[in-house]
Amino acid sequence: MLLRQSEVEQRYRLSNTTLHRWLKDGKMNDHRTVGGHRRYDSAEIEQLLSVSDGVTVTEKDVALYARVSTQKQVENLTRQHEWLTEVCGERGYRIVLDCSEIASGLNDNRRQFFKIIDAACKGEVKKVVVEHRDRLTRFGFRTIEQFFKGVGCAVEVLEQAEEKGEHEELV
Repeated sequence: MLLRQSEVEQRYRLSNTTLHRWLKDGKMNDHRTVGGHRRYDSAEIEQLLSVSDGVTVTEKDVALYARVSTQKQVENLTRQHEWLTEVCGERGYRIVLDCSEIASGLNDNRRQFFKIIDAACKGEVKKVVVEHRDRLTRFGFRTIEQFFKGVGCAVEVLEQAEEKGEHEELV
């Protein structure tokens, strides 16, 4: 995907100076529009970032996310986390981000969840692993799943419960 300079800055936190240095050093190429504006290939940038970090992101790089709603459920949080870790080990996944939190699924200010979103946007993880879909969000799971898919990250739900409609969820 070709990106504008501002999109590169926002998505990868790279300055214009860094991009021009990489161009000058021959590490990457820019693409010009008909009007002469530069565009940068996101795949090239991600490749350079993974090389400069010394770590290559693979399809096996995952983020774990465990969540419970109240402090009273902390034992369930521990159990969730242990089970997620065990399953990921069995499947050969490399856990690069491990997030657990006590917060409502309706809360739109969950720090650990935002860490996962940031990591997915930066291309640091290729999959988010959760026990149940309602661990990510109580409502709008498909929207969250589509967002992750859009940034090149899949969501793997280990326990597939019978799907309820939006109306049934509310009742």
